[in-house]
Amino acid sequence: MKIYRGAVLAVVSISLIGCGQSSGEAELSSDLDSPDPTIESAGEQEITPPEENLSLVEEFDLSQDYVDVLKDELTDTTGIQPDNISIPSLEIDTNVVEVGLLEDGSMGVPDTGEEVGWYEPGTMPGATGNSVLAGHVDDRTGPAIFFTLDQIEEGASVYVTDNAGEELEFEVERIASYPYDDAPLNEVFGGTSEQRLNLITCTGTFNRDQGTHEDRLVVYTKLVSSEKESTPPAPPTEIGIQGELLSWHAVRDEAVVGYRIYEVDSEGNEHYISSVSNNERKTFLINDRDKNYVVRTVDVFEQESEDGAFKE
Repeated sequence: MKIYRGAVLAVVSISLIGCGQSSGEAELSSDLDSPDPTIESAGEQEITPPEENLSLVEEFDLSQDYVDVLKDELTDTTGIQPDNISIPSLEIDTNVVEVGLLEDGSMGVPDTGEEVGWYEPGTMPGATGNSVLAGHVDDRTGPAIFFTLDQIEEGASVYVTDNAGEELEFEVERIASYPYDDAPLNEVFGGTSEQRLNLITCTGTFNRDQGTHEDRLVVYTKLVSSEKESTPPAPPTEIGIQGELLSWHAVRDEAVVGYRIYEVDSEGNEHYISSVSNNERKTFLINDRDKNYVVRTVDVFEQESEDGAFKE
């Protein structure tokens, strides 16, 4: 199994036209303007709802590496070589060119203010890791391609397309501004188990003494769910009760990590009572066989199926 934990973290700055040169290590200095379970008796069984925001790792007793690898295997993480970027909400639509590292360790820049540069030594858009695209905010002739990037809103879509027409959609999660010499380089370029795309440009006041804008704008985006991820799992089948044991048939889907069990009261309200991992027996010891129960499938993408069944 491969675990995508470490992306390329270069000692880079983002140094584009007119924003000044970086020095020393790792500044974000962008010149962008220029198993069998133990079954207890029903009376001893502890039934408590999950803690708020309980992770899948905790709920189903999984390892984080297992979850990361499974997500990676079930999604397309090969990435694409970007040829075009489009941000409809800002009316941005332009070509993407490859840029690399300059001799001083800074990130290369597009030749014109109308192009966007992809940091080619790093991650490809759509692959696991942080992919980075940078563009000028202005140049000697006026506003450049990312002049309005500071107006982008959370939830906005960013589309990246390769030269064969394959398109990936990313959604803006947050926008941050940092001093040009104090940006979180690891957060922008470093390793992550997610599929991310970060857009960078200059912002703030232009400091003529330093020859650079005083701040760097970073727009953090994440790949929109793949087809596999966006399809909820199937509900369990053959749900029944024998004695005090609720049982069901497993869902044959490699994305499934477990099942949640709900008790239904006389008014039809559901109350969570337990979770059962996919590697355990598909059974649960109930307290009252005369009540109704619902079992739902849960997958690695934290999606829950429709109701498996009621016990009438």
